[in-house]
Amino acid sequence: MKLAKLLKNSVSLVFTFIIVSSILDFIRKPEIPPEISKTALYDLQGNSFFLPQIAQDKPMLVYFWGTWCGYCRYTSPAINDLAKEGYPVVSIALRSGSEKDVEDYLAKHDYRFTTVNDPQGTIAQKWQVNVTPTIIILNKGKMDLATTGWTSYWGLKVRLFFTEFLS
Repeated sequence: MKLAKLLKNSVSLVFTFIIVSSILDFIRKPEIPPEISKTALYDLQGNSFFLPQIAQDKPMLVYFWGTWCGYCRYTSPAINDLAKEGYPVVSIALRSGSEKDVEDYLAKHDYRFTTVNDPQGTIAQKWQVNVTPTIIILNKGKMDLATTGWTSYWGLKVRLFFTEFLS
């Protein structure tokens, strides 16, 4: 009897968490700037690229994070694992210092995803990103999903699965 009640309460708690998380994601949802295809981004090596140039055979993750962000310490390894699996990832290091500071941080943690430094937050402002981490899933140039705050590897995998499945 007590086990059934515990299971029922656990399921209720999980559904409540999912609903609250979805509402927060909707409220915090960023906007894709209209000039996305005309704005060149520069990675830490100085290479320029445009987001629409990135491979479109899989959904792409645009990951806004900061070296100072506590939740990003838990989310960045999941993003790195997805990049290793072949998902296109462009990360925006928000207000994280100089390019050398960001490079040192990435090297220290062995992160290998493409990173753009945004020391003044101008890119984040154009995307209306106010919370880190913010993860945007672009599929065929359109935003399919955005999530903010901590998320796990499996949480991202489920979101990517649905993005691919529903497209």
